Amino acid sequence: MEKLPENFTLERYGLQVRLVNEEDAEFIVSLRTDPRLSRYIHETSSDIEQQKQWIRNYKLREAKGLDYYFLFSIGNPQGLARIYNITEDTFTQGSWIFSPEAVLGASVLGNIISSEIGFEFLGKKIEYTDARRDNNTHRYVKSFSPEVINTDEENIYYKILPENFNQGKQKHIERAMKAMQIAQKELKGRK
Repeated sequence: MEKLPENFTLERYGLQVRLVNEEDAEFIVSLRTDPRLSRYIHETSSDIEQQKQWIRNYKLREAKGLDYYFLFSIGNPQGLARIYNITEDTFTQGSWIFSPEAVLGASVLGNIISSEIGFEFLGKKIEYTDARRDNNTHRYVKSFSPEVINTDEENIYYKILPENFNQGKQKHIERAMKAMQIAQKELKGRK
């Protein structure tokens, strides 16, 4: 089974990507405990030391190629996403959360990059993902022509094939990169 190196980094679509480490605990907790952002994710403790312990445990799964937790930056941290439940042919993407101050378009690009890592770098054939029923990301997920594989009271579960992902991603990349360029120009204009 393909694995990412422990020092994995990537720069794509204007985002720097690396694996999280213990020094990211405060940033992770700040996002995952923000009431505006945490409505659609599992509850997280606000204890930084507890998050550091979770990262130490995660690093053991990372070393086995079972779980990868990414931090996305544009100079400073923008957000996070994970691919986990990795098997010979599949991965699950989730824990997708970006700062309200993230550059416009960065979150979509982070999501796309996570899928690209699963398909391109790890050679997987199926991506699984889910979204809470009341989350507005369903339209986005549906742009990749997924198969709905299950539903429950809280979530809808999807299966995405690489060819469908690749067909759907280009319009999102173009829009997100355009939004990022505009946002970065505006930011430079204010300085």
